[in-house]
Amino acid sequence: MARAHALFIVLVAAVALLAARPVAATGGVAGVAEVCKNTPFPDLCTRTAGKHAKKYKVVDAVTVLEMQVDAFKKRVKAARKLAKQELKTAPTPLVRRALNLCKSYYLDAGDNLGACKRAIGFRDAVTIRATMSMAAQDMQNCDEEFRKAGSQNPMEDHNRSLIEMSEICRTLSNMVPYEHSH
Repeated sequence: MARAHALFIVLVAAVALLAARPVAATGGVAGVAEVCKNTPFPDLCTRTAGKHAKKYKVVDAVTVLEMQVDAFKKRVKAARKLAKQELKTAPTPLVRRALNLCKSYYLDAGDNLGACKRAIGFRDAVTIRATMSMAAQDMQNCDEEFRKAGSQNPMEDHNRSLIEMSEICRTLSNMVPYEHSH
């Protein structure tokens, strides 16, 4: 009986270990798509990470997360550049104020993404989720500035895409195995 019980414990431990493993797939775009299908926006995930997938023989959640954060950072940079362009033709002082604040929010988001990249290296899923939540909040704060100004937000599409990317990253962070160091 004790032997059966010990075997059962070993079996349960093996199943738990396998269940805790990150989503792993083949390399390339197929591997990215396999990981991305478990996110809230699989098409966006696959499109943004798939561009870099050919470099990898095996793709797992950590790899896709790194690709997503890199793509996110590029999109934040592009959004900041667009906000700067929009400033040139801003129709009112309130819209100019909103655009200037958005530029600041995009800088903050960039800082958060830097912290997120470091957290990925440490497999620190809690920090990854926190930094991505803060980055999403920056986009929402930008949107709110335009609501306050009572104006159409020229950054709206960028912000929505960035918020969706933050959701992808938060979901991927749940697939990252923790590495404990004491």
